[in-house]
Amino acid sequence: MLGKGLLKGMRVTFKTFFHKKETLQYPETKLTMPERFRGGELDLNTEKCIACGLCKMACPNHVIEITTGTDEAKKRYLKSYVYHSGLCLYCNFCVEACPTKAIAWDKNYENSRYFRDELDVDCLAIAKQKLAKTISVDDKAAGEKGNTLKGGILDE
Repeated sequence: MLGKGLLKGMRVTFKTFFHKKETLQYPETKLTMPERFRGGELDLNTEKCIACGLCKMACPNHVIEITTGTDEAKKRYLKSYVYHSGLCLYCNFCVEACPTKAIAWDKNYENSRYFRDELDVDCLAIAKQKLAKTISVDDKAAGEKGNTLKGGILDE
């Protein structure tokens, strides 16, 4: 009886030992994260955000700090949006609580930092940088479309 259990265990071991190995050359190629991956940092969409503060209220560790203001038309806007990733549980409550789906996870699993202060992320500044990049790319594409050649004459 003892030999039968040992042989079953060795069969499983040898079967996995002779399978094709799946090796990924990590720094050059990175894993693609599945859609349901919870991790990384919060990706804020400033165009969708209505500054309601529900994400801040839903967080059990109070990881999100929001400062809001109102403009002349009594409409709320974000002044600051800071995410403390060192304290986050990755529970996804903040993403689920957002009524406009303005925040999501960015699928970046490389979160190591040298200092604890670097774990505080200013999501509003990052979102504005991304928006500025997309606007500049769109302007370049529109400029290339406007300068096309038709019949050897530059159409402007």
